Amino acid sequence: LNKRQALTLFGNDISPIVLEVEFQTKDRLRFRLYDPNKQRFEVPVKINGPGVTAEEANYEVEFSDDSTHFLIKRKSTGTVLWDSPLVDLFFSNQFLQITTTVPSTSVYGFGEHEHSTFKHNMDFITYGMFSRDQAPTSFANLYGVHPFYMCVEPDSNAHGVLLLNSNAQDVTLSPNPSLTFRTIGGILDFYLFMGPTPENVVQQYTEAIGRPHMPAYWSLGFQLSRWGYGSLDVLKETVDRMKHYDIPYDVQHYDIDYMERRLDFTYDKVNFAGLPEFMKEMKKNGKHNVVILDPFIAKDEEPGTYRPYELGQEMGVWINNSDGVTPAVGRAWPPGDSVFPDYTNPRTVEWWTQLCLEFKDVLDYDGIWIDMNEPSNFMRGQYPGCADNEINNPPYTP
Repeated sequence: LNKRQALTLFGNDISPIVLEVEFQTKDRLRFRLYDPNKQRFEVPVKINGPGVTAEEANYEVEFSDDSTHFLIKRKSTGTVLWDSPLVDLFFSNQFLQITTTVPSTSVYGFGEHEHSTFKHNMDFITYGMFSRDQAPTSFANLYGVHPFYMCVEPDSNAHGVLLLNSNAQDVTLSPNPSLTFRTIGGILDFYLFMGPTPENVVQQYTEAIGRPHMPAYWSLGFQLSRWGYGSLDVLKETVDRMKHYDIPYDVQHYDIDYMERRLDFTYDKVNFAGLPEFMKEMKKNGKHNVVILDPFIAKDEEPGTYRPYELGQEMGVWINNSDGVTPAVGRAWPPGDSVFPDYTNPRTVEWWTQLCLEFKDVLDYDGIWIDMNEPSNFMRGQYPGCADNEINNPPYTP
């Protein structure tokens, strides 16, 4: 337990806080800083380890005599992998910060970002992490968040660290070399993976968070996709051209132009007349079809004409405003205003599955391209705007 006297930058400091260290496996250590008196949001991913004794572990944990430093070392070499000066720790309601030294400047990771090199520049570079619908641009948030890094130590051993936190956050890389993590919610929950090779680090990381799924065999083949075919005729010409030039391909994608006015679970019966038959023909020739779906639903169609909205309304699957009752309304690809399915609601899974099964009877697709499923809205906030509160206007913006 650590009690602080000094005030932090943004007030609402939390004291005391607990630093808990868990020896999960011989190559995985968990340490977390949290408020013992109040439950704060934690990422709902359970990462359990069998638990090991200090003797079995490949790491050792030390506190300096005056408790100002928390260190983790590689047992075999004595290399310090993590060293946090606890005087620099901030733990307030909407601002959490911790700094650590790293054993070298060979630091990799922190996705999803556009990087010019795999090895990061450590010259006071800051990467923000908060998933949003934004095309790739340097130093801008992208579609996914991976608050994980790997560091290759001076003797070529490697270790990895995950910060399990899904609030808006950033990390600053400094030439000391050191890293400073900041986030505006949740707790500081770290997992350290001992490697010692980069491949071992990744194996230990995916053992903790879950292995990737094995994709369908056909999806490992060549795939063809573009936005803007515009009509089935243009698409047919494209397929014929591929055949004419003996270009092998296995999967054809259909972007939002196949839809009727960009409405999910529909197809354009004018420009893409004959699409169901065409997709069956493709399958006969050994090709697979992947259709796009954009998880936001038009709410302003004529009553009785658009089942996805009406079924969702009936099942109560939309993300609501702060009042918890009225659906949040925004703008996206479909005409008019849209509502947004809440995928943390189990009923939404039923709704989505039902519509996908019904749609499979219309277009016999083999796979679904889920598009725009990170927070996405073409307006600034929902209609008529976001409430003026500290959730929407945090004291620190990563």
